[in-house]
Amino acid sequence: MSIVINNLRKRYKENEVLSSLTYTFEDGVHYLIKGENGIGKSTLLKSILRQVKFDGECIVDGTISYSPEDTIFPSFMSVKSFIKTFSTLNFDLENIDNLIEESLKEFNIEGFEKKMLGSLSKGQKMKINLITALLTPSDILILDEPLSGLDTDSKKVLLKKLKKDKRLIIIISHETNAFRKSNYKILRLTEGKIIELS
Repeated sequence: MSIVINNLRKRYKENEVLSSLTYTFEDGVHYLIKGENGIGKSTLLKSILRQVKFDGECIVDGTISYSPEDTIFPSFMSVKSFIKTFSTLNFDLENIDNLIEESLKEFNIEGFEKKMLGSLSKGQKMKINLITALLTPSDILILDEPLSGLDTDSKKVLLKKLKKDKRLIIIISHETNAFRKSNYKILRLTEGKIIELS
């Protein structure tokens, strides 16, 4: 499984955010992308996910699960219904009820199955996003600012889960120090291009 990007370009009016970007994300490797605010990190992810139009080529070999930094949740859905619906949208996931219960407990929101999404805090919504992405049996996992709004214990739970995950993983995070103890390939997005730092 891989993501191959060739000469990818994205412009917002006069601002060229991504400039002839070429890079290959390889199977089983965990990537951490750094960069200043507004430099194009989220635009890169949205290009991979086909959420924005761009020039150039982006070939995705494999299925993707994605946890965005911000999500507009359907307030009328319960936590369990949301996770169950979106983590199994394209797959027949066995034991999903038990997995949801275990995941909620791990992220310190045990008993939230019947809570309405509209009643949750930002941190709780981030946990629901992450649980949904982690439970989706995809080839590629993409996380945009996954530590944002999480309490310390939940950050530790997430980092431990990611360390054991064998998928191709791409993460954008400002909290780069949290990932230092894990074997991430560090990338910097600057001037519309990717530079490998490690």
